[in-house]
Amino acid sequence: MRLLVITSVFPSSRRPTKGTFNRALVAELRAAGDDVRVVSPIPWTDLFRMRVIARPEPATTYQVWWYPPRLAHPTHHRWMSHSVLPAALRATQSWQPDLVLGYWTHPDGTVALRIAKRLGVPGALLVGGSDIQLLTRNAARRKVIVATLRAADRVFAVGSPLRDAVIALGVPPTRVSTVVQGVDRKRFHPRSPERARAHLGLPRDRPIVLWVGRMVPVKGLDVLMRSWIEVARDPARPLLLLIGDGEERAALERAAAKLSDSIRLVGSIANDALPDWYRAADCVVLPSRSEGVPNVLVEGLACGTPYIASAVGGVTTLNDEESITVPPEDVAALTAALLTRVRLPPMSRRSVVDMPDRQETVASLREQLRSVIDSGDRTIEPVP
Repeated sequence: MRLLVITSVFPSSRRPTKGTFNRALVAELRAAGDDVRVVSPIPWTDLFRMRVIARPEPATTYQVWWYPPRLAHPTHHRWMSHSVLPAALRATQSWQPDLVLGYWTHPDGTVALRIAKRLGVPGALLVGGSDIQLLTRNAARRKVIVATLRAADRVFAVGSPLRDAVIALGVPPTRVSTVVQGVDRKRFHPRSPERARAHLGLPRDRPIVLWVGRMVPVKGLDVLMRSWIEVARDPARPLLLLIGDGEERAALERAAAKLSDSIRLVGSIANDALPDWYRAADCVVLPSRSEGVPNVLVEGLACGTPYIASAVGGVTTLNDEESITVPPEDVAALTAALLTRVRLPPMSRRSVVDMPDRQETVASLREQLRSVIDSGDRTIEPVP
């Protein structure tokens, strides 16, 4: 297949750890023999806030996306289209895709469908979670998101709860498919936690809690910080490791300065280097306000590490008996769950959850993409 992927959630020279799950998906599709090309809009603010720290991804066209900051979010697809559509059409002058796939419903997905309509090929969306569960709370943006979903020839939702949410927005069930979040089991698998801690220079006698992700409001780090003030007082001397970067990093650094012995900001870590961090931790924490099926929890489980997470989105479908879910934004419940975990002996392990292999899940997605291309069943709904 020839696939054109449109997404701003993709690694760039300024943000090499952004959207690594999308990079992994593209890599798997290419490994299976598909010709996949990416057009990735870069927010203009990255040009001023982020310095170049890595090489750009191969077979990827980066286009600066200009828009008015903090204003008119429901119209961002128009700004992105104005910036990105010409670049996408230039990229397809001598190469016609069989399908255009957009990740993140709005504005990326809306623009992806505009490009698909212009090229006369099917357009599909891969929805992430917050684009359906949080952004639709704004009435004006909800209207655009619903119209975008209805205009897609197929919507792929990560996990059944997200599929149900898309259908509840009025999308015909026949146009919504569930995709399973797989994990690369060659890299994410259990090994000695003692050896992992030694390799990373981490203490062996303290319980370790690990958070991984983008430091943005939806991840609930403010809730975690309020909870950790109490957890840090426990005689077990628990240690919280924060891996990642984002707009809330400065605030987290100020909070960590007050609890310097119990919090470490590790910074961004390449996905290939993450397995030992999971193995070294006693649990993964994820107090998000919205999620699909989080990679961080899937990867942690594959390494033998349970989680404490908000019961949102597809988190509830993981069904791990030794992990704990709590209501989102409930500081007391999160504190109680963390104290329960850190009072267990450090590095206490258990049997590993049998997570689906990524190659198998990508093969299933490829079959579904092929069916969209071959079916000829196209929606007549207009793209916003």
